[in-house]
Amino acid sequence: MSLPSRADDVLSPWERRGLFLFAALLLLLGFVTEYRWACMTRPKGDLGVYLRAAFAVRTGQDIYSITDHNGWHYHYPPLLAIALVPLASELGHEKLPGMLPSAVSVGLWYAFSVLFLALGVHVLANALEATGDSPPKRFGRRWWSLRVLPVVVCAAPVAHTLSRGQVNILLMMLLCGTAAAILRGQRWRAGLWLAGAICLKVIPAFLLLYPLWRRDGRCLAGCCLGLSVGLLLIPSAVFGPERTVAYYEEWADVLLVPAVTEGGDQARAKELTDTTATKSQSFVAVLHNTLHPFASERPAQASPAVRLAHWSIGAALTALTLCAVGWRRSSHGANELLFFGTLILLMLLLSPICHSHYLTSAVPLVMGLIFVDGQRREMTKPTRGMMGLLAFFAVANALPLFDDLSLLRDFGLATYASLLLGGVAVGILWRARRSSGQELAPPASWQSTLPRRYNEVA
Repeated sequence: MSLPSRADDVLSPWERRGLFLFAALLLLLGFVTEYRWACMTRPKGDLGVYLRAAFAVRTGQDIYSITDHNGWHYHYPPLLAIALVPLASELGHEKLPGMLPSAVSVGLWYAFSVLFLALGVHVLANALEATGDSPPKRFGRRWWSLRVLPVVVCAAPVAHTLSRGQVNILLMMLLCGTAAAILRGQRWRAGLWLAGAICLKVIPAFLLLYPLWRRDGRCLAGCCLGLSVGLLLIPSAVFGPERTVAYYEEWADVLLVPAVTEGGDQARAKELTDTTATKSQSFVAVLHNTLHPFASERPAQASPAVRLAHWSIGAALTALTLCAVGWRRSSHGANELLFFGTLILLMLLLSPICHSHYLTSAVPLVMGLIFVDGQRREMTKPTRGMMGLLAFFAVANALPLFDDLSLLRDFGLATYASLLLGGVAVGILWRARRSSGQELAPPASWQSTLPRRYNEVA
């Protein structure tokens, strides 16, 4: 294979200006986010939910009963509320000694989120580059494209998450860490990263399908260890065993059961668990909206038949993905990233509640597609076809955010773009398997760069 010359791997002046513009836009978004929180009569964003839950931890109140300035409740496992205690905010209510002003907490959380974003893409890009034919020139075109282009493609959900103070970028970082550990053959560490994602949001439990399908006992053991610490030991140390159990019972009653069925405590249905309560891009929401195109006549809850179709579509697409990758682990790390990234996408769309900013976690799959496309074409940047696919995904996630284009959101433009992205990944995996891995398999010189543990079957 003829490799790109080092001269071709140098950023052009316009590309360097683009990097400065990218950094400037992140900084500008930070100022806008701070303004929306500190300088408006009614603060905008979701961060207040987490800060109030952290406040409840400090004061001994019920983390699932306390609300923020919008009257919204906390709906995550207890670990996040415990971790955010240093940023706890009273939000106009009672104030404790040493507590940070809410505006300072917002600024710190935004800075942490940008750091999580940078760490996530850099760690995964480093692991992915280790499976390539040659390391890219540091700060060259290939080096930057693998770290910046996936974020640009997912710019709409990333910016939405940052501006609202959501936790999806932290989730993305944990998933990138999981994928990077998989690529490096660090199975215990992969399990611990995945456990962190599950402790943050329960829906990444779907990704346990990856170590199960790969028969990776070490990854499963690491995940079990991490879950024991994050879901049981730490909350029990803070709240006590009895209250921890009571919290999980309350969480299941007000969120888990209502989200999956029509049972449980429906007190928060209009806030979150109704099919029409949020701007969800899940299969169930898109099917429900399509069957009831007029929002004024749309029932609040999807019918049992629509819910069955939701799970059936998810099961079929999951089975198709598993068939495409096959039972044996691929010798090419990028194939494993495409597999794991596709599972992430299915996880998001299968969640009964999938806000548009959840698609921030598509970053690993986008990075894998960019890497594979560049390796196959021996280019320092994606082909026109790949750029067209990624541009469509970016636009499909941006347009539904405008209120005047709400029909695009209701009928699932971002959902269908995600399915197209995942379909391309599955097609690449299927062709690679059909050709016994020769199409995407690295030449012999690459094999020596892979950790020996990577090719072992757990």
